[in-house]
Amino acid sequence: MKLNIGSGFRKMDGYVNVDNFKECEPDVLMNLEETPWQFDSNSISEITAIHVLEHLGEQRETFFNILKEIYRVLKHDGIFRISVPFYMHPTFYTDPTHVRSFTSGTFKMMSKKVNKDWMERNVNATMLAFMLDIDFETIEISYKYDSAWAKKLNDNEISKEDLLEIAQERWGVIQELNVVLKACK
Repeated sequence: MKLNIGSGFRKMDGYVNVDNFKECEPDVLMNLEETPWQFDSNSISEITAIHVLEHLGEQRETFFNILKEIYRVLKHDGIFRISVPFYMHPTFYTDPTHVRSFTSGTFKMMSKKVNKDWMERNVNATMLAFMLDIDFETIEISYKYDSAWAKKLNDNEISKEDLLEIAQERWGVIQELNVVLKACK
């Protein structure tokens, strides 16, 4: 079974589309912030969350419970696909229902392997994987660029390397962060 959580009107074939907004007519009407979820442990092979996580868990504990539920229902090696607005783009701040921002580092905090490395090196970072007893390996991180910057890249006016460097310093370059995680159990 695959879940498309926070599906909205973007239903995906081959997935159980889950949303709390009945007007979207999801396969499963469910408030993702109410845990535990109705799905069995280790029963889901993939979860997709496209522009969902930034809306969930205004209270930190609620968000942490959602992460624990995602981990609980995913099978070993289950895939978690995430798209969130990039915090340095106006689209993040445009929607008043966005309650949290993400960077690629946010998702690294969800890896016990990374947490162990940080512990050994005395890195001052939140050991989220151990705090929540979750363990996700980062498989892929990619970015969707703002249309003006994507055009420059497509027209070979700028290299991808230069664009990533500029994105570290300028707002509005990266529009979306896309991450693929694998559940390690």
